[in-house]
Amino acid sequence: MKSPFDPFKFWKRSESKSSGAAAAQGTKPTRGGATPAYASYQTSILKDFIASISRKENPVVLDLGPVIGSNIEFFLNLGIKVYMEDFLAAYSNPKYSKLVDDKITLDEQQFFAENFDYSNDFFDGLICWDFLSYLEPRFARVFAERISAKMKPDSLVLGFFRTQRVVGPQPLHKYRISSESFLEYIPLERNMEVRKIYQTRDVTQLFAGFQSQRFYLLKHQVLEVLLRKRPSDLSS
Repeated sequence: MKSPFDPFKFWKRSESKSSGAAAAQGTKPTRGGATPAYASYQTSILKDFIASISRKENPVVLDLGPVIGSNIEFFLNLGIKVYMEDFLAAYSNPKYSKLVDDKITLDEQQFFAENFDYSNDFFDGLICWDFLSYLEPRFARVFAERISAKMKPDSLVLGFFRTQRVVGPQPLHKYRISSESFLEYIPLERNMEVRKIYQTRDVTQLFAGFQSQRFYLLKHQVLEVLLRKRPSDLSS
């Protein structure tokens, strides 16, 4: 397992200087130094995720999005430890590309050998932003299976999935937590094409061994879901 003190992997209260540096990465200041306004959407499920995680003893959450300092501070203030893994940054790294039958494909063996190598039953919560919609569906299933093994029984997944297909590559976004009820939608300088539209049944099939708790459609047509992992004796 990765050292919990690797930069941007694990955050604790004593690392306030590092958290401040990460916060600077989370926004782009305007010319006058003010933080620009981004689209904000009401979330119905985040507060349920937080409430359930907070009741666990020494809870640990894995966030699979880009590092946003204010998100880190949000969870730390609730007594929740956070590991950060920017999935798309790793997925887009050319070092994991290989040529197979004249096609560039992901070297899955190397990818998983160098990323997400935590022990099984390690995390109490997982935040899976909407990147799975941009992956080839077969690899999305492989990744979901791999990451599910890292989750404790009775752990929770907060997931987001695109529900509208748009032709051609589209700008990706990251989410800043404004409060338990609102998320800011911040554009990234990266484009990808939506590969699969996930309906509620697709989500439950993707995360086999989990039970659906709640579904909610955000105003920008992103499906917000809450899943709970079954006890190990019931997941088979």
